[in-house]
Amino acid sequence: MDNLTIMTVNFNTPEFIYTLVSSYKKYNSWCKEKIYVIDNGCVKDIPEGEYSDFILEDFDKSLYRDLEQYSKNSKEKTLASAHHAFTIDWFIKNRVKTDYLLLIDSDIIFKRSFENELKEFIENDYGLMGFERTTYSCHCIAPWACFINVKKMKDLKLNYFDINRILFVNDNDTHDTGASLFEDFRKNDVKIKSTADNTFYIHLKGGSLNKKKRVDFIRKYKDIWK
Repeated sequence: MDNLTIMTVNFNTPEFIYTLVSSYKKYNSWCKEKIYVIDNGCVKDIPEGEYSDFILEDFDKSLYRDLEQYSKNSKEKTLASAHHAFTIDWFIKNRVKTDYLLLIDSDIIFKRSFENELKEFIENDYGLMGFERTTYSCHCIAPWACFINVKKMKDLKLNYFDINRILFVNDNDTHDTGASLFEDFRKNDVKIKSTADNTFYIHLKGGSLNKKKRVDFIRKYKDIWK
């Protein structure tokens, strides 16, 4: 498969990169693409560059300057989500050359191949596919495992990040990571496929915030990723 990019945003979770890549290789030998890791954390643990199994690039955090200037009155959680979405949007516009993108969180472990899901996604010409997150009134396909039709995004001139919808809203209308694109695809009658959570992967959720949880998670699922 040479028309797919796989990408994750790493926020101070280098130990997850090892388990993520190890599990990816274990179950997806059919897919030769390296995982692209964009590091927007503040601690440098791994030098950027191309490794045997993944590509690591340090995100230029000066690009957040305007975002942070506009968001002085925003809640910390909302700003963190804005950073995440902004980074993904930048990556899609500046690095993705393929028609399709698999966006994943660093705190997932692959437990089987995703070949069938990818085939279904492409054959049905979906705009998005994955677990539909309904935490807020504005839904999204959860960014921890989300297939994105980049070609459709570009054809329709859509963005992954919208500063007005992710920052300047009340709690009931919060557009979490991915909600703006979900909403725009729906407005353009692009098909979206909602699936169960933890299908071809296991997700920790909030792994970047709790180091003890990270260690326990990695140990618990050692037989799966190793």
